[in-house]
Amino acid sequence: MTAPKSLSNAERRKLLEDLTSLKTDDDDAVTQDAKWFLPLDAHARALRLETLVVRGGRGAGKSSLFHFLGHMQKQPGLAVPVGVGAAVAVTLWQEGFSSSVEHPTLDVVAAFGNKANDDRRRFFWYAWLCARLSLATNIALPPGRLANALQVGRDPDALADAVESQLSPLSAWMDALERGRTGPIVVTYDGLDRIKGSSSTREHMTASLLAMWISLADRYKNIRPKVFVREDLFQASLSAFPDASKLDARSVSLEWRVEDLYRVLIKHMANTSEELKNWVEGSSRGIHLSLQGALGWMPPNTLPETGKGSQKSFVDHLAGEQMGTGEKKGLTYRWIPNRLQDAHARTVPRSILSLTRHAAVFATEQGPGAQSLRLLTPLELQGALERTSKRRVDELKEEFPVVGRLASLKGRTVMLARNIAIEELSRVTPIEDEHGADGEQVLRTLIELGVMSERPDGRIDVPDIYRYGFGILRKGGVKRPR
Repeated sequence: MTAPKSLSNAERRKLLEDLTSLKTDDDDAVTQDAKWFLPLDAHARALRLETLVVRGGRGAGKSSLFHFLGHMQKQPGLAVPVGVGAAVAVTLWQEGFSSSVEHPTLDVVAAFGNKANDDRRRFFWYAWLCARLSLATNIALPPGRLANALQVGRDPDALADAVESQLSPLSAWMDALERGRTGPIVVTYDGLDRIKGSSSTREHMTASLLAMWISLADRYKNIRPKVFVREDLFQASLSAFPDASKLDARSVSLEWRVEDLYRVLIKHMANTSEELKNWVEGSSRGIHLSLQGALGWMPPNTLPETGKGSQKSFVDHLAGEQMGTGEKKGLTYRWIPNRLQDAHARTVPRSILSLTRHAAVFATEQGPGAQSLRLLTPLELQGALERTSKRRVDELKEEFPVVGRLASLKGRTVMLARNIAIEELSRVTPIEDEHGADGEQVLRTLIELGVMSERPDGRIDVPDIYRYGFGILRKGGVKRPR
């Protein structure tokens, strides 16, 4: 049967409607179903028992991996496609802390962390670790203050007091638990960046948790942690306590290559609808898919930049070869990741899924403009970039209020002279960001976050993924759609 050379209006509209329902990790997609998870080499390294910390920026997939562990606990066979060994496959995974109702609330933890010293923060974490291990193994805690405190509630102060007075018998209890294990138990931690209060409170609570586990890691081989932590909190912990330097070698950073960004987009499209799956595989530019159980439809393990079954062939099929007319407009498959990366050249999967979803929304609102077998046009991608940027900006402002300072650059054109950037950034915003009127410090912070960059000649730039969301201009490029 000969493949069709073009889509009918009805077929294209149906495919675009499916694209508008693409899930991203902020939809808790992996929590709902393992088929939205794309295993990476970094995930296999992260799940090794010797890895204590899994780190990455907002949207890098830390929580997705955390929730995937829940599926792997119920379906150990999922460990095989992720590429982890037999020891991990039979591991007992126990949630040690998150924002779920099983744990002390984030505001209560914040209030405790704000007033407690380092010792008391560690006592709290140790108390809650004992409680979670007892729950997972069904082995009762030694009688005393901790068991009594847990019967009353989850007050961090009461838990810390209990451990301080009962540390020796609790340590002996955990030693016995370690000796009695025939297989590993991994205690997982997520949501540390959601602890309420100031950034210093989150840093202190994170550092105290990591300090506790560094002290336990060499003692226990069958009781292991897996701490999912935001990159800035991890970096702040490296100088917070003795032996913190050991964390670096026992951590894995989740970063996404361009080919994996396209692979996750292909995977989400294929698992969203049968029609999109057929479109991905169809035509001479189609991408081969394989069905892998609970992981659903999977793209190839590698996706070369060019050639048959490549990044370029997929994007050419999706939206055309060039962003407009003329060589200066750029190749579409390069334009997409270039517009979505921060100043450190890092891109998160949420952004490419969001861009595609918003482009489909733009196309359905304005009327599809694609021809042949394509679903989108360069104009529709460009129209989606502003919405994608605003979403990314809002995400980052939730965690780093200082990012809101870029609003003072609205209408400005980058590159900016350094003194002008500092002057504008020194303006205090209604939302407290702990920087005051120190524009120089604001600039340094934003550069560290990858929200701005400084060129060798001193000029200041803003990556497109943030620039569009704040209405900051740049000379040249594809004209924004109205």
